[in-house]
Amino acid sequence: MTRTRSLIAGTAAAVTVVVLFFGGVFSSSREPTFTPVEQPPTVIAGQDTEAVLRQLLEGFSTGDTAAFVRQLEAEVEKNPNDANSLTVLGLAYQQRQRETGDPAYLTLSEKALRRAVELRLDQPLATTGLATLAVARHRFTDAVALARQALAQTSEDATALGALGDALLALGRYGEAFEAFDEMAVLSPSIASFSRVSYGRELLGRPEAAVEALAFVFELRLTVPEHEAWTRVQLGNLFFSTGRLEKAEQAYERALDRLPGYVYAEAGLARVEAARGEYESAITRLRDVVHVLPTAQHAILLGDVLTAAGRDGEASETYALVGAIDRLLTANGVRTELQTALFDLDHDHDVAAALERAREAREAAPGINADDVLAWALYKNGRCNEARELSVRALRLGTLDPIMLFHRGMIEACLDNEETAHTFLTRALEINPHFSFIHAAEASEMAQELAA
Repeated sequence: MTRTRSLIAGTAAAVTVVVLFFGGVFSSSREPTFTPVEQPPTVIAGQDTEAVLRQLLEGFSTGDTAAFVRQLEAEVEKNPNDANSLTVLGLAYQQRQRETGDPAYLTLSEKALRRAVELRLDQPLATTGLATLAVARHRFTDAVALARQALAQTSEDATALGALGDALLALGRYGEAFEAFDEMAVLSPSIASFSRVSYGRELLGRPEAAVEALAFVFELRLTVPEHEAWTRVQLGNLFFSTGRLEKAEQAYERALDRLPGYVYAEAGLARVEAARGEYESAITRLRDVVHVLPTAQHAILLGDVLTAAGRDGEASETYALVGAIDRLLTANGVRTELQTALFDLDHDHDVAAALERAREAREAAPGINADDVLAWALYKNGRCNEARELSVRALRLGTLDPIMLFHRGMIEACLDNEETAHTFLTRALEINPHFSFIHAAEASEMAQELAA
């Protein structure tokens, strides 16, 4: 029995699972409760659903999702009333969207999954797929309702629990979200559950514990190369966010060993190169990344590195891609107010309009990220007293995100709270002196000015 399995199976492990996974800190006024089990239960009961999941995993394990999707499309064309094939196709479309960045796959996923639900009302996996789709589209209230609907049909649906927790996090309902992740980890020791444990620990300001949670993944039997590569990229991101460039580089390189050309690992290596001042290499690598996977995140990263390298004209051309990408996302049902507001604020584009979008985003999903972006928007619009209230709220979990700490430091400086401002700015730089290719230098200059 592997170490990972032993954390789940057996009476002692069942009793201590919250401490092992979450360090006992994911609860506030009450502890999540669990029923001790001798063996982890089946993730989703039902022979048809198990067949769907098996077909999905086998298709992904080939490493050629595009061919798998074409095969599924042919099956659905031959039998358009096959709910199981439609469900697999809908979920595979979501994987293709992650691989290509093309939001049109989200619309295709919705069509396939809604048709599957129409044909088979007792197919909870299709409803779960709609919940994960709602999360991908940042429609978190809808995601909660769909996930709960799936769980009402099958209470042991770990994927639905994950979607539920993701949505609750965005809505700022952290206690409920962490309980969902607790339960998910008991039901399904997997990449999906361990990565959520890791992210929860990161939110709570425990980066080392977050790394430990991801380490559990490597004790699983991983048959899909992308799964291991993705996990190693998350590990690299954790190391980068805490300023450990060598460890981050090693994690990204190991991801590429497992899956050569993996675009997220290439983007990670580019960040490491840029942090070391190796701009030409980073820019070349990022141009390839944007060509392969033209997401707003990658386009902004390339633009910021070009800016840091003093190539402002090229940066402006790259930033123009962000608007085009946003229009495609919006056309396919994705809410982008929070992301576009932060981009405009960081690059001083119509900060008044960005403030309105930040308000709209926080009204829809009042989590700490929305608190932080709205605080930054208020600061950029000269409303520093209001900004401080939101910034305090954004840091209420103890999150050690250098960007959030930088925002708080700049807000405190705006209010002439020099000592507090210096504390937050230096803390951000201590955690990761390369936390932003456009703001790190500003943070350093302000900290030095405040210390003088």
